[in-house]
Amino acid sequence: MQKSSCLLNLVQKFPPICGEPFLLQKPTSLTNTHAMASFLRRQPFRALFFVYFFTTLVFFKIPIWVFRYLPHANRPRSTWTIKRCLIIRAFQDLLVFSSKVGSVQKPSPTKEVADKELTNAKFAWVEGIDEGSELFCGVLKQYAEKTGVHHVRIPGYWLLKKGTKWVGEGKAREGERTVLHLHGGAFYMGSAHPSDMTANLTRGLLLHSSTLERTFAVDYRLAASSPHPARNPFPAAVLDGLAAYRYLIQDVGFDPANVIIAGDSAGGNLAFALVRHLIENPNPVLPPPGYLLSVSTWGDLSASRRGPNSSAVLNASSDIFPGVVGSSQFGRYGVVSILGPLEGAEIETNRYLSPASAHLVPTKGLFKGFPPTYMVAGGAERLLDNSTVLVERMEADGVEVVTDFPPDAVHDFLVFTWHEPERSEALRRISRWIDRTQK
Repeated sequence: MQKSSCLLNLVQKFPPICGEPFLLQKPTSLTNTHAMASFLRRQPFRALFFVYFFTTLVFFKIPIWVFRYLPHANRPRSTWTIKRCLIIRAFQDLLVFSSKVGSVQKPSPTKEVADKELTNAKFAWVEGIDEGSELFCGVLKQYAEKTGVHHVRIPGYWLLKKGTKWVGEGKAREGERTVLHLHGGAFYMGSAHPSDMTANLTRGLLLHSSTLERTFAVDYRLAASSPHPARNPFPAAVLDGLAAYRYLIQDVGFDPANVIIAGDSAGGNLAFALVRHLIENPNPVLPPPGYLLSVSTWGDLSASRRGPNSSAVLNASSDIFPGVVGSSQFGRYGVVSILGPLEGAEIETNRYLSPASAHLVPTKGLFKGFPPTYMVAGGAERLLDNSTVLVERMEADGVEVVTDFPPDAVHDFLVFTWHEPERSEALRRISRWIDRTQK
C-alpha cells in the first residue's frame, strides 16, 4: 500500500495532457467527471473507492500484468524491463483513478519557509511585475488586462549543490551561471518546493554539472476553473516567470547571458512564452537569457496533430498518459483553466500558448532571436511531436538547437529517478552542454 500511495502522489503532480480533441465549451465528459469527482470526495465513498482501487491494483491487475509482460513481444518497448512496464501501466491506471476522485486544489503559497525546514535549499520572495513597470508590456500586458491578472509577490526556491554554503545575501559571483526552472503540472498542479518531483530535474543538473552551484525555481501561480473558483489564467504564470527572471538579473546580479531558462512539460510552455516576451519586447534593463532548456514541452495546447502516424497515437501504450476514453480530462481542465475568460480559439493561433500548433501560420520568423536551445523529449512519449515541431521551426529560423530524444523514454523522464539509464545519461549530456558553454 505504501508503494501505491507513492504512485498516487506522482499522479497528483503529473496529470495527463494529451488525448482526444479538446472540447472547451464545457464538454459533457468533463462535466460528468466533475460530478463523479464531487461524489467520490464525500466520505465514506472516497475511502471505499480508495480501498477498492488499490486492492484490485495490487492483488488483481499487477499479477496479470506480470504474466502479460513476460514475453518481450508484449511489452510497449522491447528494451523495457518488466519493472518499467509495471510502473508505466500502474501510472496509467492511477491517472484514470485520479481523474475520478478529483485533484486537490492547493492555494497559492503565501508563507515563508524557514531554512531549517529545507535541505540544500533556500527560500526567497520574488516581487511581482508592477502594472506601472516598463517590463509590463506587449502581449502579456494586453492579455493581463483582458483576463484581469494583477501582480503579486510569489515564492521561489534556490536549490544548492550538495556542500554549497549560502553566503550573505546570495549575490551572484562574476561569471556565475544558474538555471531558472518553471515546473510542469498542466498549469494547475505541482510546486517549486524542493520536495516536489520536478526538482529532480535541476537536482540532477547540479549533480552532474561541474559549473552549476545553484538553481532557482519559481512557484508561479497555478490556474484553476470549475468546480473550483476560477483563478490565475494566462498570463499570470508567465508574468511570475518574468518576475523571477528580473529577480535573478536585477536583485541577485546574474548576467543574462549566464542564465538558462528551463521548463518541463507545461513549464516548458511557460519557458517558451517567457523567452518570447523578452525577445519581442527588447529592454536594456532585462535582456533575453543566454540559453533555453526544454524538457518534454507541452507546446500545442490544441492537440492539433492526432493522425494515425502522430506520436499521440503511436505512443499511446508506452507513455505515462493512458490512452483510454476519457483520459484527457486533466489536460482539458488545464487548458480551460489557463484560458479563463479567453476564447477557445486562442489555443490554436496564439504563439504564446501554442507555439507548436499546426494552425499557426506563417511560422517563418516565429523563433527569430531565440537563444541556443537544448531540446529534450522521450521517444516513447505522446507529446513527442510537440518537441519535433518546435525543433523544426526553431532551426528554420536559424536557432542553434541540440536535440536529445532517447527512443524508449517517457514524458518528462528527467524527473523520474526510476527512469534509468536514460535519465542519468541525458542529465550528463545536458550538463556537458552547460559546462562547455560557460562564458
